[in-house]
Order: sequence, then C-alpha cells, then structure tokens
Amino acid sequence: MNKIKIMEASVRKWERIIAGKSSDGGVIDCPPCRIYYMLFCIGCPIAEYTGKKFCRGSPYGGWYWHQNDDHGYLRKKVFCPECLEHATAMRDFMIEIVEHLKAKKAEKDEDKRQ
Repeated sequence: MNKIKIMEASVRKWERIIAGKSSDGGVIDCPPCRIYYMLFCIGCPIAEYTGKKFCRGSPYGGWYWHQNDDHGYLRKKVFCPECLEHATAMRDFMIEIVEHLKAKKAEKDEDKRQ
C-alpha cells in the first residue's frame, strides 16, 4: 500500500482527535499499525523515519503517558490544553513524515526521468 496515503490517513486521524470528533485507540485505529504491526513493527513509515520501532522517537509517548497519568480513561482524547498540545504535536509529526515521503518520492521520480 502507498505509504504516503497511509500517513495522510494518520494526519486525518489526529485532526479528528484535535477537533474533538474522535479518540485515539492506539494500534487498533492507527493507519500504519493496521498494516505494519502484527506483534512486530516492521516496515512502518514512522519507524523508518525515526529509526525506532513502536512509535519511539515520535510525540506519541508524551501523548500516551499524559493520557495515562493525568486522565486514566480508556478513551484517549483531548480533555485539557496539554492533551491538545500533545495531539497537535503528533499531527504535526505525521505531516512531517508525509512531507518527507513526498520528497523522497519526487527524488526517486526525478532519478527515473534522468
């Protein structure tokens, strides 16, 4: 599947969370996890970008631990301003990965034309 489209779906997920229209289900509703996670994190665009598996090196850890420590609900959503900051950081990081993947694709396409 197209990694750019998968990551764009991730951006949309975080935009819905920021807008208060959705919550985070972790690996259950993460677009890359649905494809690249089956007890192992292999081939995920986030892992390839950070060089670390299981979203280490991304803002997700901050979001996850804030949710657990400060709110403790099963549904992870925006409850407070700090939640919003973490969700926005995650969305912006997903956008950064999309832009990186698009740049790599453009570079590869340019190499093919030469």
